[in-house]
Amino acid sequence: MTDTPIYLTGLTGEPFGMLRLGALEIISEAETVARSRNLSKRSALPIFLKEYLESEEYQVEANDLDRVINEFNRIRYGEDLASIQIVCSPYQAVPRFDKADSSNQSLRQQKAMKSSLQNPQSGKSFFETERVYPNNEAKALYDRLVGLDDHKKRLLIELEMLLHPQELEVWSRKHHQGKVLHLCEHLRDRVPLILLEGDVGTGKTALAETIGDALARKIGNKTEVHLLKINSQVRGTGLVGEMSDLIVQAFTQAEAHAASLSGEPVLLLLDEADALAARRDTQQMHHEDKAGLNTLLQRLDNLRLQRLAIAVIFITNRPDALDPAIRRRAALDLCFERPNHTVRAEIIRRSVPELDCTDEQLDRLVHLTGAQDSKNGGVEFTASDLTNRLFMGALREAFSLNRELTMNDLIEEASHLAPSPRMGTI
Repeated sequence: MTDTPIYLTGLTGEPFGMLRLGALEIISEAETVARSRNLSKRSALPIFLKEYLESEEYQVEANDLDRVINEFNRIRYGEDLASIQIVCSPYQAVPRFDKADSSNQSLRQQKAMKSSLQNPQSGKSFFETERVYPNNEAKALYDRLVGLDDHKKRLLIELEMLLHPQELEVWSRKHHQGKVLHLCEHLRDRVPLILLEGDVGTGKTALAETIGDALARKIGNKTEVHLLKINSQVRGTGLVGEMSDLIVQAFTQAEAHAASLSGEPVLLLLDEADALAARRDTQQMHHEDKAGLNTLLQRLDNLRLQRLAIAVIFITNRPDALDPAIRRRAALDLCFERPNHTVRAEIIRRSVPELDCTDEQLDRLVHLTGAQDSKNGGVEFTASDLTNRLFMGALREAFSLNRELTMNDLIEEASHLAPSPRMGTI
């Protein structure tokens, strides 16, 4: 099959030349970028195309990008186009498409690997690698989260209403004589903020990082869900005005990315949110922290006004440290508790299904990991205490002795292992 040639023209129709890469080659390169950055193919194509053109000293006109991407997608799905015309502006007057240049090709490859989620002035990215759902690994972890069924249900419904309010209107018309309830309109005016709070190891982050898969599968219609996790750079180094500026830049990047996804949902995740959203009434709070919090509140309110398909998830192990203004804005606040004896028993069963476990052994292990055992000081084991410390400790011991793992190994490990302390008790 002959590849489709790509011609560049200026705003007034003047020809700039033909790209060395054809449409199929660009589609293939974009899919490679999608895999390397964990992006969707839909979002990777415009990103790679713009970066490739930039490496060739051209930039596509913003008003023409949607049309061009549509033509690429037509080719991707088997349609035969004679050529693709791209309206662009040159960085320099002399086009450079006739000869393959090894240094230019290296530059193009380097630019293609740059993240699309960067501040164009500083080159700084405020996010970890974008995660795209549905994702089978995320689904497997989501399914392993035991004892959180109510949290899963409430979080999923809330995200669906926040990110797809039109579905709520469809529901309202169906059940209320064709009318849209006033409450549905009120929902659109809420800040798209969700709080997940509770002790360390209770599943908050795991649920936040996998709920996108459940949402993508529920929405269906080949719609993908994107997760952007804010990294620690947004806190800055303490310089005057720095934190506020970084918060603005991070939210601006996220908003621009969401706008480029044609309505596909974006989850903006901030772990240890109390680091940015601490109470303003504490004497230790620095002026920069107060200014940063005020900026954060403004950007959250701005999301409500823009009505982009973005929902923000804040996670904290110190709910008392959060400023009340953050809590007032939250559309949903979920509190995570340590697993009770029923949930601990289920975690044990699911984690070691291959081991022969008697009821007596299971009861003993549940007791040793509960608040009633004297060594635990009235504190239950968290889910991560079980999976990351107890089970792994027993596994390590059996492996080091080159013998099989048994329930007695788990009981022995639990008999001397203490639960992680509650936050604020160290």
